[in-house]
Amino acid sequence: MRDDYEKGVLSSEKKNLDSSEIAARDEFNKQHPPTKGLVVEDDLRKMDLPARPWRKNKGHYFDLADYEVLGAHISELMPGRNSVRHRHTTEAYLYVVKGHGFSLINYDDEPIEAVEWQEGTLFAPPRWAWHQHFNLDTEDTSRYLAIQDTGLLRTLRLHNIERHSVQLTPEDAQLVLEEAVKQGRAHNHKR
Repeated sequence: MRDDYEKGVLSSEKKNLDSSEIAARDEFNKQHPPTKGLVVEDDLRKMDLPARPWRKNKGHYFDLADYEVLGAHISELMPGRNSVRHRHTTEAYLYVVKGHGFSLINYDDEPIEAVEWQEGTLFAPPRWAWHQHFNLDTEDTSRYLAIQDTGLLRTLRLHNIERHSVQLTPEDAQLVLEEAVKQGRAHNHKR
């Protein structure tokens, strides 16, 4: 992807500046440049990942084949921990490369749906839906690969990543998951 994007229309609105993750992500990529080229030589399940403090996890970005539309990143959740509850204007496919857990997904004022995942699961939080990921393994990390249309949205100046004002703890999220299962709003449920 290009390195010279204008600020996004949505991310530069004054009302979104405090909750936007765009600046933190751009600074992270300056400090830890994305992998470029045609292939990622590292094993995505094992490669070293730097901390992403604003997201409460570790991660690394990929900028392969000088694509203008697609971008990707690998994210790692610590044992028994979670990501930050957030939403973004990009579309995203998430492929779980390691571990097992669940994600909670909803639009404002709609019931929360749960997606249970394990190694090999592919799922997609809808565009601009709130979502938060939880690692159920208390002994080991989990990882997912996210493939998104970030380049396109940045070119159109419509890219935004917003952090939710309410962050769920793993304990609270477990209760929400159980309620989603009871009400038939759980996907990929195998227990």
